[in-house]
Amino acid sequence: MTEMDTTALIYKVLCDHNGCFELEEMRANISTKEDELKSVLGNQDMFTSTVSEGNKLIVAKTKMRLCRDKECNGCSNLHLCKFYLYGTCRFNEGQQCRFCHELTSEYNIRVLREHHLEELDKRELCTLLLQNDNTLLPPVSSYFQAPCNLLEEI
Repeated sequence: MTEMDTTALIYKVLCDHNGCFELEEMRANISTKEDELKSVLGNQDMFTSTVSEGNKLIVAKTKMRLCRDKECNGCSNLHLCKFYLYGTCRFNEGQQCRFCHELTSEYNIRVLREHHLEELDKRELCTLLLQNDNTLLPPVSSYFQAPCNLLEEI
């Protein structure tokens, strides 16, 4: 298995498990050499780690985002309707929607390959984008933006 194949497989496993997975379970489930696994997981642009309840978790990262430029002539981000990605676009099959509803367009496939994400399905891709791009999250309610007045002053 090549390093690119290992990278794509790790992304697939992580995103299939909501964006993170225990390192020891990953070692048991992915048949690759330990040196290759360490090399791939050492890429800090793609993966990071944290400890939860004594277990080391690997977390998927990406620099890829949804393109926000209406007049884009080519970039390294997906040209895709964010509401289509969520499954909530009010337009059916992209009709009348001014954004792309085709994850498998030639352009989007090139971008996904560039980021080693071509094996991800729509749900897995949505997981990855949501955990890496806070602009895709809904705005915080004004009820949560006000200063807290429930704590005693110190």
